[in-house]
Amino acid sequence: MGAIKNAMKKILPPPVSAFNREVERLLEAQEKSAQLVAQLSLQLEEQKRQIAHLEAQVEKCASLSASIQWKQTKTLEKVERVRKTVSQVHGSVENYQYYANLSPEAYRSELQEWFFDLMGRKLNLDNPKTYNEKIQWLKLYDSTPLKTRLADKYLVRDWVKEKIGEQYLVPLLGVWDSFDEIDFDALPQRFVLKANHGCGWNLIVKDKSQLDLEDAREKFNTWMGLNYAFCNGFELHYMNIPPKIIAEEYLENNDQDLYDYKVFCFAGKALHVMHVTDRSVGRKMTFYDTQWQMQTFAQGSLIGHEAAPRPQRLEELIEVAEKLAQGFAHARVDFYVLNDGTLKFGELTFTPASGTCQWNPPQLYGDLIVLPEKSPVPVLKP
Repeated sequence: MGAIKNAMKKILPPPVSAFNREVERLLEAQEKSAQLVAQLSLQLEEQKRQIAHLEAQVEKCASLSASIQWKQTKTLEKVERVRKTVSQVHGSVENYQYYANLSPEAYRSELQEWFFDLMGRKLNLDNPKTYNEKIQWLKLYDSTPLKTRLADKYLVRDWVKEKIGEQYLVPLLGVWDSFDEIDFDALPQRFVLKANHGCGWNLIVKDKSQLDLEDAREKFNTWMGLNYAFCNGFELHYMNIPPKIIAEEYLENNDQDLYDYKVFCFAGKALHVMHVTDRSVGRKMTFYDTQWQMQTFAQGSLIGHEAAPRPQRLEELIEVAEKLAQGFAHARVDFYVLNDGTLKFGELTFTPASGTCQWNPPQLYGDLIVLPEKSPVPVLKP
């Protein structure tokens, strides 16, 4: 009987209550499985989100790294341009910073050291004899406010206009306090940009369409941040010139050269004229007296051996140069002579080559500079 019962249990379905319990168990297990699947799906989505975030971070890091490398490259390029800019005037970036931070009391000894390093001989400031020694003395003890005004390529124009007339000025196209103020659309195809507070800080533009604006901006931003007084052996009359950028009309003679006549004046009297040619292939310099007789001496080795034609208006050149040189122990007055004989003022230079001229013979001009009374050593204005 018991065996038959057990066999019937296996054949017949379980009681309803037991069946329900089994269904509930299965449903509960299924729900748990669904929850587990949902949980795993959420974890998977979170992992995907984290992976996407990490990938974005990696991409951002790569972009940042590329940006840093680009900025480093640009910074190095800028530093190199600054180095080249400063080295063009016989110094290094490190020397410039050192000189610019000196007290005025240190200028004399540092100038003596600078001169010795360049010229290989001691500088006698107590009893200067040679041309170069006297130029060093003038840099320290005759850098007057008037010289500062006349070294300013913008302000000197008023002086020239007052002394000899506006007709001698190169036409002015504009003046600005920063490079980004310049409206290049308003400028002609050819022009010359100059920083007013230094020497050699010029950009000759022969074709505006070919101008590299970024390179030009970098140059002028560098120049505008420098004080030329500390670039080239303490030419202190440049110290307190407010930096500006000027644009002047482009000048040229027929052969794409520009004939430069530099009149050497002593105590307001012209003695010699240096004629400069072949600027594009290495300057040639030849000296003439005021009657246009070629001289045998030279400055450096760039000597022009062929006599240049006598300027059409030589007497006028001498006359206006002497007017501008009045009142100064020594001044070099530069003019350009155009094809029609027109004279255009270039600049007034009180310390040619910063007093490191390689004269041949070396004794040249020393006796002609009569030193004035000492003026106070300039102090940098805030």
